[in-house]
Amino acid sequence: MPSDISEKLEQAIQVEEKRTLARLRAFHESDRSAEDKFRPVRLAAEEIRERLQSAPGIEFTIQPARVWITLSDRDLVLTYDLRSDKFIGEESAHSWYDAERYSERYEWDTAEHCIDAMIRLCAKYVWLARAIRAATTQS
Repeated sequence: MPSDISEKLEQAIQVEEKRTLARLRAFHESDRSAEDKFRPVRLAAEEIRERLQSAPGIEFTIQPARVWITLSDRDLVLTYDLRSDKFIGEESAHSWYDAERYSERYEWDTAEHCIDAMIRLCAKYVWLARAIRAATTQS
C-alpha cells in the first residue's frame, strides 16, 4: 500500500474544507443590510459565548454578519444571505471513525429560528466537549 494515502486523504479533506468555506464566502454578502438583519443572532452568540466561557475547547469568532463556532473537529458557520432573505448555517465535521468530512446546510426564515438552532447546536457541542474531556482525563 502506498505510503502517501494519508497525505492524499488529508489534502482531499483540506480541498473540501476550502471549497465549502469559499462557497459560503461567495454566497454571503456582508454589507450593512445583512449586518442589521443578523444583529439579533450576533448578540445571542455573544451571550452564549459569555455563558460558555468555561466550556473546554469551544471557540467563538463573532463578526458583524457572521458567527463561527468551533469545537475540535466541528465547525458551525451562521450568516445572513440577502439574496434569499434567509439565515444560513453550515455545520461541518470530520468523522473520527471513517475519516470523512460531512456538512449539513440549514436555512431559517427568522433570526429567532436561527438562534434556537444555534442554542441546540451549542448544547450538543457542550455535551461533546465534556465527553472529550472525560475521555482524555481517564487515559
